[in-house]
Amino acid sequence: MALKKVDESRACSVTGHRPARLGIRRSSDPAAKALAEGLRQHILALYYEHGIIHFFSGMAQGVDIWYAQQVLRLRRYKPEVTLHCVLPCYGQEAGWPLRERSLYHKILEQADEAFYLNGSYFPGCMQERNRYLVDRAQTLLAVYDGAPGGGTEYTLRYARDRKRRIVLVRPQELLAAEGEKACGQGGPAES
Repeated sequence: MALKKVDESRACSVTGHRPARLGIRRSSDPAAKALAEGLRQHILALYYEHGIIHFFSGMAQGVDIWYAQQVLRLRRYKPEVTLHCVLPCYGQEAGWPLRERSLYHKILEQADEAFYLNGSYFPGCMQERNRYLVDRAQTLLAVYDGAPGGGTEYTLRYARDRKRRIVLVRPQELLAAEGEKACGQGGPAES
């Protein structure tokens, strides 16, 4: 089974770092709230300036979850907006703190669609999820600190190989962009 077919030219997937790599210990940290607000500004710009209405998230901790929350926030006012959750396997959230697991399930309940790629974890299932996300959207919003290694760098490389439009944002820029329109502040979008 696969996700519902959507117009890829009007779709955006996300990739980004986990909270620890961003120096965030709890979702209540001011930095987490600032990053979420910065993501919201980029999502709004993608919607208003580029006609993006379909948003895909892999639902990993950090950027993926904050992105999904902001998409749901936009959907309250723009019902044509859809959230599609592409999950690498059942139990992705099993080792997370209770509060984070609860938020994860709350988002899945509100999503337009949630799709599990695999029944259980295996080495490589996260990369499979990341490729699936890139393959479903012409745009990738990437929150990347520039350091080598990790799933975000892998996903960016794959998106470049697939000739996706990349909106590259440094985490520091999201923190600085709180309260102002952020699209374009992350440097030029890649082609």
